[in-house]
Amino acid sequence: MRFAAILDGTLGGGAQQAQALGGFLREGMAGDLAGETLIFFHEERDKKRLVELAPTRDVRLVKTTARRPECMAEILAAAARDEGISLFLTAGGSAGTELVTRLACRTGGAVLTDVLGVEAESGRLLCRKNVYSNHLVGRFELTSRPWCVSLDVSWRDARSTTVLEHQILSDTDDSLEVEPTPFEDLELVEPPSAGSLAESRFLVVAGVGAGDRGRLKRIEVAALRMGAGFGVSRPVAMNAWAAMDRLVGVSGTRTAPDLCIVVGASGAPALHWGIENAAFIVAINPDEQAPIAGNADAVVLDDGVEVIEALAEIIAKARGTE
Repeated sequence: MRFAAILDGTLGGGAQQAQALGGFLREGMAGDLAGETLIFFHEERDKKRLVELAPTRDVRLVKTTARRPECMAEILAAAARDEGISLFLTAGGSAGTELVTRLACRTGGAVLTDVLGVEAESGRLLCRKNVYSNHLVGRFELTSRPWCVSLDVSWRDARSTTVLEHQILSDTDDSLEVEPTPFEDLELVEPPSAGSLAESRFLVVAGVGAGDRGRLKRIEVAALRMGAGFGVSRPVAMNAWAAMDRLVGVSGTRTAPDLCIVVGASGAPALHWGIENAAFIVAINPDEQAPIAGNADAVVLDDGVEVIEALAEIIAKARGTE
């Protein structure tokens, strides 16, 4: 049976991903499995370095549009169909988990996240992962192929990978310059009245990780331009970068919007209490290991100010107020 270790070079952190995958291939896999590393990259300058990091001798390169997991899932689905790959592995974290989940949904395969080890046996895959708050190790059987697995984050601490003589099996370009998708079902809501965070249907909450006072002001302007309420985490309020009546969380307002976008906040329990009743939470944060990533419905790994201003621009055009 064949496997593909997926190294996503479009997000950064390639060395850490390769270390986790390499350690897992050496110590976490058992059975008759042979495979390759499938590297996604966006910039030509990154290609050589990513190949050097690959944890297998055989390597396939795919140049793709940056940060488009739906495009990557389509490419992997084709690899399962055309190359006969049964097992796909990603390093731990929200980006890897999203990719294998998309792939399983697209192909009808089985998905399991936070895996400690796998064993291929008689056409099936047996996996181990921590359960019951890491007090026990559970054993799971995956039957439907392809098997789509993300590793437990503990594999990030695996020892350095062995230097290999790599062989490039293919080098393709699937990148596309994608135009922004029109929001056909966009609903424009009226901006909330002053001081009504608890009543906001659309809310933007900024954390201290978004930057300094000037960057926080840019987020506030973008939020108001979109018709969203603007709130902040406790560290922002304590720095006097926003008024105390903007504080969301245990010490401030508890909200229940239809949509909450959290920009640059780590996601401390005090803040989560203030937004947990939101129907849908989007986290914009460059750190995929931030606690907010585990509590959000969607995560954007990028600079929060740039993303929120771009979103405000789209909505302003829809409103006709650009």
